[in-house]
Amino acid sequence: MPNQPQLPRRVLGRTGLELSVLGLGGFHQVETLQAELDAILGGYLAAGGNYIETARSYGGGASEVKLGRALAGVDRRSYVLASKTSERSEEGAWCQLNESLEALGTDFLDLYFLHNIGDPAALDAICAPTGALRAFERALDQGMVRHLAMSSHWPAMYLTALARLPIEAALIWGNYLDFCNFPEIPREVLPGLREQGVGILFMKPVADGFLYRSPELAFRYALGQDVDCMVSGFNSMEMLKTDIACCLTGQAPGAEEVAQILAEAPELGDYVCRQCTKCTVLADAEGEALKRIFELEGKVDRQMSTGRQTTAAQYALAERLKGWFGSAGRARELYAELPMQAPACAGLPRQACRYGLDIGRKLAIADAKLQGGDALRLL
Repeated sequence: MPNQPQLPRRVLGRTGLELSVLGLGGFHQVETLQAELDAILGGYLAAGGNYIETARSYGGGASEVKLGRALAGVDRRSYVLASKTSERSEEGAWCQLNESLEALGTDFLDLYFLHNIGDPAALDAICAPTGALRAFERALDQGMVRHLAMSSHWPAMYLTALARLPIEAALIWGNYLDFCNFPEIPREVLPGLREQGVGILFMKPVADGFLYRSPELAFRYALGQDVDCMVSGFNSMEMLKTDIACCLTGQAPGAEEVAQILAEAPELGDYVCRQCTKCTVLADAEGEALKRIFELEGKVDRQMSTGRQTTAAQYALAERLKGWFGSAGRARELYAELPMQAPACAGLPRQACRYGLDIGRKLAIADAKLQGGDALRLL
């Protein structure tokens, strides 16, 4: 299309790769027929998109196969291609890498991800003498892979892994809902990655679709963070057009507009704790304790179960997405160690929340979630 506005580009950390701010994520392409995917990819490339990311595990390899078909005939130098392995052994990762290359119809990947490094045991296995890191080193020597990247669903693992792996890029979720549940991402993880020159890619800019009512707010918020590319799972032309439009609306928002987004986002409403720098409900250490309880609640279910009636569609979506990160067990262990839990906080004199949260009610719900079992259903 002549004179079509082009997506802006940013440099992916020290890799030097220039990526469009909107990336094509391959997870949901397994839900799309090949003809539709061909059209989506064509529209994405025509808009200046150049980052395509998938994984060997997506659809049992179907995502790679379908993307490989769609990319046939496209100049390999015109796009940046990434895939992932969840294998922890050298042999397993090497096998998956070769399967990925064959399925995608290429002889190299620009980025190869060690996918979902969830705990120290996984990292130990990767770094072992026969671990997946050795497969990457072989692939790097042979020109099959250009840069190593990682992903995780437990934010603390990024900086831990960075101390042991030659990571050049990190894929981490970035949206205004999950930054309320995992405030360590913007406050600790992203700055720590940047200090080492690591490129930052956001997954889930619309929180797995939970922010479907507010795509422009979601993308503008994400653009205002320290990010190089936002990887989105658009799998229809309508979604693609919406995502592109959101990325072309203008400059990244300043601090005042970010605050306004957090105040107005309907998905946060008067239930989700924004993790304010200074709590207006309780002061000092007590305020920090309150925020920590609500943070751990978010790590259980992303603060999606509110105990309120909602539409059938919104209820079904929350039920599908609330356990996506699988971090409830860890959150409950951390809650058990807190010196001040929800019942103690509930007994303290408090001020009103600036966002209108019913603190007493929310503390009861958070405590039930963090106790586990039937506690929430018995409230």
